Amino acid sequence: MKTLYIHRHAKSDWDSGAKNDHDRPLNSRGERDAPYMASFCKSENIALDLLLSSTANRAQSTMRFYQKALEFPESKVVLDQRIYHSDVKTMMTVLSELNDDIENVMIFGHNPTFTDLCHHLDGGFRDYLVTCTRVKIDLEIDAWKEIYGDCGIVMEHIYPKKIQERN
Repeated sequence: MKTLYIHRHAKSDWDSGAKNDHDRPLNSRGERDAPYMASFCKSENIALDLLLSSTANRAQSTMRFYQKALEFPESKVVLDQRIYHSDVKTMMTVLSELNDDIENVMIFGHNPTFTDLCHHLDGGFRDYLVTCTRVKIDLEIDAWKEIYGDCGIVMEHIYPKKIQERN
C-alpha cells in the first residue's frame, strides 16, 4: 500500500502585483495557515519520503513551510512544472512515475485539479478542497505505476479551520 497526501496551496494574494499567475505569492492568511498546517503535521509524526510540488510560487511557499517544520532534506524535495495547470491525467502520470521506494508522498498544487484528483482516486469522496487543505489517501497499490482511478480511500480531509474547531 502507498499513501498519498494531497495538499492544496495556502491562500494566495491576487492583489500582489505579480506579473503572472505562476509568480503569485501567499497572502497574509496563507502565510499564517501554511506554517500552522506544517506544525500540525510535525505534531502528528507523519513519515514522509518525498515532498513534491508545483513550481508555482504559492505551492512552493506552502511546501517550504512543511520542509522547514519537518526538517526535511532538500534531496527529498522535487519541483515538477507539470503539476502547475495540470489535469487529472497529467497528475496520474506524475504519480505513476514515482520511485517505488517512496511509500508516503505529499504533493502540493492547485485546484480544480487536486479536488478532481481526490474524486478520481476515491469515487466516494465528493468534498471540495479549500485553500490549505490536506487530504490523506491510502492507495491499494504496491507500485506507483499501478495507480488507477478509484484505487484509494480518503482517510483524512483537514484544513486549518477544521483543526481549530476540533481543538
